[in-house]
Amino acid sequence: MEQMPRTLRQVLGAGLREIRKARGLKQEEAAALLQQHGLTTWIRGTVAQAEVGARRIALEEVLLLALAFEASPADFVAGEPDDLVELSPGARLTVSAVKALLSGNTAAVQTMPERAVEITESLALANRTADFLAEVQRSGRVDPALVERAVASVGEAERHVARKVGTSPEWVNLMALERWNRTLSQERDRRLQQRRPEASKGQLTTLRGHITRELLTELEHDLRASRPGDEPAAK
Repeated sequence: MEQMPRTLRQVLGAGLREIRKARGLKQEEAAALLQQHGLTTWIRGTVAQAEVGARRIALEEVLLLALAFEASPADFVAGEPDDLVELSPGARLTVSAVKALLSGNTAAVQTMPERAVEITESLALANRTADFLAEVQRSGRVDPALVERAVASVGEAERHVARKVGTSPEWVNLMALERWNRTLSQERDRRLQQRRPEASKGQLTTLRGHITRELLTELEHDLRASRPGDEPAAK
């Protein structure tokens, strides 16, 4: 079974708990110590929440925790060396890699094995697809295959149109796929091929911009009607 990564807050929280217990401190005593070292808002409940990963620990707080417990920030990273820590939807590092970065061990960072860092577009894409699918389903549309195509094909043209209308590029592509069975970029390029006789490079740029505006006009009603939070568009 594939290992489930933990978040950084969970890893740091577990490390805080281990260090506190190693010092023989109760949560109330740890809170009092932390208040003396600048974490003036930390009380027993704050310590408890942080230890179970229910509270984000900011970098400033990590530094003050390290100061209070006379430890390195890297000491708060708990887990086995090969355990995965998710830093963003598209980036996972092993515990050993996170420790190396926090300890400032540049030699360890430079010789880090490839498996220690997992930064993949496919991982980020899977997360974006899942989030967008949930959003689309709330609007009354259910077509996972179309959603996957819409997310995977986002480009600069979709981002440009999305900014104009005030929506997301994924919605731009979804509406384009529903209307033309092609993404916005694909439909733009298809029309461009049809209309360019022997156009120069400068003329092609102008024509491409004209077609993009044309597509925006055609899609604008669908996009505004389907904006997240609005009622589902009538079918």
